[in-house]
Amino acid sequence: MLQVRHIVVLGHARCGGVRAFADDAAGGEFIGKWMSLLAPVAAAIETHGEGLDSYLTRLEQASVLASVQNLRTFPLIRRPCESHTLTLHGAYFDVASGALSALDAASRRFEPVTPPSFSPQ
Repeated sequence: MLQVRHIVVLGHARCGGVRAFADDAAGGEFIGKWMSLLAPVAAAIETHGEGLDSYLTRLEQASVLASVQNLRTFPLIRRPCESHTLTLHGAYFDVASGALSALDAASRRFEPVTPPSFSPQ
């Protein structure tokens, strides 16, 4: 039905919605409901006293992983994934640095994506 072979769930650094969740801000009708989905994700993340920035990054990335896992629960997505006609990907983009990371499904960690080398022709 979707007729696509890949779906990418892309999270980003300095996400205002994630920050609003962390600050326990209401977030408005739409964003507030959407951010409420972060509660179970946040409950699984330890703060480790590393500071707010580290916590927010881990929460942003964990939300991408949770979104990918959630998508797999929908039959419209699950069946094509099981038959290997659809692949789900998670990615994380740091807007300030331009760094892109991709979710490694086996390790459940985000690994830096190395851009291809560019040589002018």
